[in-house]
Parts: sequence; structure tokens; C-alpha cells
Amino acid sequence: MERNSKESNVGSSVLVPSVQELAKQPSSAIPNRYLRPELERDAVAHGGGDQVLEIPVIDMQRLDSEESMNSEIHKLDFACKEWGFFQLVNHGVSLRLLEKVKAELEEFFKLPMEEKKKLWQCPGDVEGFGQAFVVSEGQKLDWCDLFNMLTHPLHLRNPRLFPNLPLPLRDTMELYTSELNKLSTAILEKIVEAIGMKTEEMKEFVGEGRQTIRVNYYPPCHLSDQVLGVTPHSDATLITILLQLNDVHGLQVRKDGNWVPVKPLPNAFIHNVGDILEIITNGTYRSIEHRATVNREKERLSFATFIGVGAGGEIGPAPSLVSKQKPAMFRRVKVEEYYKGMFSPSNVGSSLLVPSVQELAKQPLSGIPNRYLRPELEQDVVADGGGPVLEIPVIDMQKLVSEEPMNSELDKLDFACKEWGFFQLVNHGVSLTLLEKVNTQIQDFFNLPKEEKNRFWQYPGQVEGFGQSFVVSEDQKLDWADIFYILTLPLHLRKPHLFHNLPLPLRDTLESYSSELNNLFKAILAKIVEALSMKTEEMEEFIGEGRQSIRVNYYPPCPLPEQVVGLTPHSDASIITILLQLNEVEGLQIRKDGKWVPVKPLPNAFIVNIGDLLEIITNGTYRSIEHRATVNSERERLSFATFCGPRNDGEIGPAQSLISEQRPAMFRRVEVKEYYKGLFARKLQGKSYLDFMRIQHN
Repeated sequence: MERNSKESNVGSSVLVPSVQELAKQPSSAIPNRYLRPELERDAVAHGGGDQVLEIPVIDMQRLDSEESMNSEIHKLDFACKEWGFFQLVNHGVSLRLLEKVKAELEEFFKLPMEEKKKLWQCPGDVEGFGQAFVVSEGQKLDWCDLFNMLTHPLHLRNPRLFPNLPLPLRDTMELYTSELNKLSTAILEKIVEAIGMKTEEMKEFVGEGRQTIRVNYYPPCHLSDQVLGVTPHSDATLITILLQLNDVHGLQVRKDGNWVPVKPLPNAFIHNVGDILEIITNGTYRSIEHRATVNREKERLSFATFIGVGAGGEIGPAPSLVSKQKPAMFRRVKVEEYYKGMFSPSNVGSSLLVPSVQELAKQPLSGIPNRYLRPELEQDVVADGGGPVLEIPVIDMQKLVSEEPMNSELDKLDFACKEWGFFQLVNHGVSLTLLEKVNTQIQDFFNLPKEEKNRFWQYPGQVEGFGQSFVVSEDQKLDWADIFYILTLPLHLRKPHLFHNLPLPLRDTLESYSSELNNLFKAILAKIVEALSMKTEEMEEFIGEGRQSIRVNYYPPCPLPEQVVGLTPHSDASIITILLQLNEVEGLQIRKDGKWVPVKPLPNAFIVNIGDLLEIITNGTYRSIEHRATVNSERERLSFATFCGPRNDGEIGPAQSLISEQRPAMFRRVEVKEYYKGLFARKLQGKSYLDFMRIQHN
């Protein structure tokens, strides 16, 4: 059968140098891209006290034996619920085969670089030698080389890789992957039995299945405490089966906020629950974060086999595990959409981890830490009310959709977008009851104990969760704010560890709010198209399925508010942004004619602003405007921004109907992915990225 490249797509990754080759060079310093200063704060369970933490051990022979099956299935159920990891002994895979795998893979990684280059990743692909999930040139890298390859079903194998493996490794891999297919089937049968699920449900989810292998090579590093072999993550699989290839340990799993080192038993497999199994079991079995550390003196090798579901099906909670007492915790999506979201995803960027300002503000401070001080603020001119009172326009949504006075309100909308780039929207149709629920529940969310919020904190190299955005260097000035940022639409791009783990009733409230604001976005955009005399199909082509992310901003009080800034001056990289003020403390300011104009939110109104992408699409007719957030000396401020953007797989550029000889294209046309990739690689600074997109006309 012909290989379908679309089905076999196991992702893409930016090409990076070989760490194995890098580690061979005499060097006293580790390149900065590999250094992880956040590691110093990580707590590792060292086995102090009476209790030694170790992942459970499951015996496959006892699982199959009628006498011991029940007790061993209870152990399996406990392991999947409480740990998400277990070691499997007496698994039935011959020790002779395991020894061959170990010896031949060690030889494989010892091949000369010229030989390995024949099997190196191609640009835009992740199979072969290289690294995975590298999406930008500025991203932190793992101290690791890997060899990644899709192995089952056979028709999806990459003809450039598997058939060209050296012998006898190719034959050994053929046998090993077949054995692990059988083992994974046997384990899944026992998991189905342990959780009380229907057998036919799991069979329908799995279909023909999907198996990929990844061999991990971790060179020694003399600064082993400052690098990571593999970034903390959970696996996008049903289950993962790991074989330790030598006697150097390094795997750690997160348990109760600590990292627990795993000590592999000889010739045992280490199994872990993947994200897909968490979804299918409706959250009963949980995928757990894990990482790999590096040894100072010795290399480490491990061999992961990822067991997934076949193409053409769907992923969602098994109906037999959904009830009134335990409603569905996850959406049902097509397998292709799940992998698309996993491997090319949301790509909402990355940000360095920074301390919580909310926690910092609780401490008795004699002075503000230097990273938050902004001496340049003293030169800023703020419109203080002398002379004419400057206020952003107010647009009435009911009048916009009403037939009689629509033209005058449409003209007001056009004026607001051209002259201000901001307006307040009243009579918008979103229920006041829903707005009150959002207001109350978001405030409660930010009042959670720090330990609870840590569950939602940003991962290194990502921007979703609690933290800050656009922090790209350790010496960069920081905002006096904490944020909570997540991508909400399309559904298949949501991070499973974030949205679905939000506390109730907040999760349900945000589900309703996200849907309501998506409808409002479409209604506003339709009127903008009308005001511009733009072709409707052009805008529809840009937007596609759309993209929505939300950001809740928490600005703690600060004793020196005039020396810090809640949010750095910037314009938004969106089509439009819809802001809801969550309490009565003001702080938003927009730049107008060289001055900062304070915005006074109307009760229950939305503040809508033009984003950079709409400025590009309208060829500069509607302009995104710089804005910032200031801080109060006595009271906290909260606001809730919803960013509405275009589909991820399209292009962005000026609409053809808005280009003419008199007004040529002012911006270049680029893929949306490239736009966001370039955006998030920079720190937040005015409209610098939009200026980068401009075409310079003589």
C-alpha cells in the first residue's frame, strides 16, 4: 500500500546540531541554548525519611494467571490512577531479543556522523536523527540526540528510513516492534478490565493502531545540573513502553510536586499512561509529567515505544465511563485533528518562567526589585483632563444590527476603527448573568493558594498557563502582573492539562463565555467588512475556523505605581481583542496623538480594539493602537482579554479588494504559522513586529 504522508505526519521540528558531536568537543562552557536556570528551583525526592518513593511494579505473568489475576489487576489500577507509571516484569519478551536491541542500538549511535547524516531529519519532518518539538531558533534545547521513526502500520513507514537501517539492526527492529505490538495489546486488555470499560470501545478507539519508536541518546555533560536531557512533558499516546539500554539512570516522574527518580529493574519495561488514555478513561487514569536528567560522566541511552490510535477514528471519553456523577471531561475529536493540534499546534509561542508578582506583592517590600522598575515612565505624557476630555468612542451593537439607524452606527464604527483603533461596545447581547459569573469565578481562581495554581503554571518553553508572556531573556524588564493564558478555540488545540483541569464551575462558565465571544467576534467582523466595503469571502478565507485565546490579567497593588508598568506598551497580534473589566479599578491607557489616554470602562461594556492582523488585512486603513496597563497603589486590578485571530493553516496579507494603484500593498503576505513564530520569538515592544511586516515603498 502506498504511504500516505498526511496520515504518517508525526510532526515537524527545526533542525538543530548533534549534541553527541557537541559533547565530543573540548569545551568549558555549555552553549546558552542548553542551559536551564529554572532547574535550581526544582524539588527532587531523594528518599529521605522512612518512605522511599518508587513507582509500582506489575508482574505480567500474575496478570495472566487465574489465581493471582484479581490482586494484580488491582495493583495495575492503583498504578495507573495514583502514579501513571509502573515497571512491568515477566513480560514475555525474550531476554535474548532485549540484549540484541541494546547492543545494536548502542552500535547504531556510534556510527560515524557521515553515516548518520543519511538518516537525519529532513526540514519540516521529525523522523530520523535530530530532536523533536523544536519550533523556533531561540528555543531552549535538550541535551540529547534522538532517533525517531514511525513503525506501524507498515504502509506508513518512511521508505527513506526503516528499509535503510543497517543490518542486523533492521531485522531486530522488525522483530522487536512486532513483539511490543503484542505486549501493548495485552496490557490494554488488562487496563480495560481494570477500569471496567467495554472491550469493543477500546478496540474502536485503537483501530489498526499506531506505533512510533524513539531512541534517546544523552551524552555526558560536566554541567549536568544545568541542562536537561528531555524537557518535562506528558506523552501524546495511549501508553508508552520504555526500555533502559544501559545502566545509567536519568528518568524522573513528577509526584506531589517533587521529581521522583526511577530506578529501572533489570530487563523490565517502564510503562506510562499517555494523554490519549487519560482522555479515553475520562480522567480516571492520568498522564504524568516526566523528564530526563543527564549524567556528568557517562552517556545514557533509552528506547521508547509510543503506542497510539489508528487514523480515521475519533478520540474522546469512552461512553461507558461517562455518567451524571462523572460527566465527560474531554471533547471528542478526530484522530487527525488531535495529532495536528499536538504536532503543529497552537504554536502560541514560548516564554521564560518568572516569579509570581501576586506572591511577590504579598511580601513586605522595602523596594521594588530592579527588573520591574521602569525609569522611562517619568517622560511619558498622560492626558490629565485639561482641555477637551478625550474618551474612546462608544458603539451600540443593537443599533448596528438594527435596520433603521444602522448607517449612522456603521459610520461611527468606521470612524472608531480609523481614528482610535478602540471602542466600547454596549448592548452586545452577552447576558449580564454570564458576565457576573465570569467576574466572580475568575477572582476566586486568582485567589487560589499558590500550591493549587502551581498545577496550572507555564511549562518551560511554553506560554500557556499562569506566568507572563514574551519573556525572552533573563535580564528583560518585567511587568507588574501575573497572567493566565490559554488557547480556547479551535477545541482540538486546547492543552489537555489546562482547560479540562480548571476547577468547576469555572470550566463550564469559560466554555459558555468562549462560545458567546466567538459569536460576538463574528458579528463585529461582519460589520467591519461592511464598513470597509470589503468582500465577505475574503475575510472568511482569512479567518477559516478561527483561533481564540484568552488572557486574564492580574495587577497587584504596588507601593511605587509610577515606577512600574502592569503591561508593557504594545499592540495586539490579533484580528480584534475583546476586553472585559473584572473590577472597578481602572488602568488601561491607549496612545493618542503622542499622549496616554486613560480608558474609563462603562459598566458591563466590552472594550474592543483593532489588532495588528486586522491592520494588515485592511492594508492600513484600520490601525492597531499601542496601549498599556498601569498599576494602582492600594488595590488590585483584574481584566479579561479575548484574542480573536485567523486559522492556523492560512495566510495573512492585505485583502485584494483593498489594494489599488493609488494604495499599493503596505504589508507582505506570509503564512499564519510564520507570522506567529516571528512574533513570539520577540519581546513585547510597541508595534515593532508590525513594522517588520511593512513593505517599504519609495
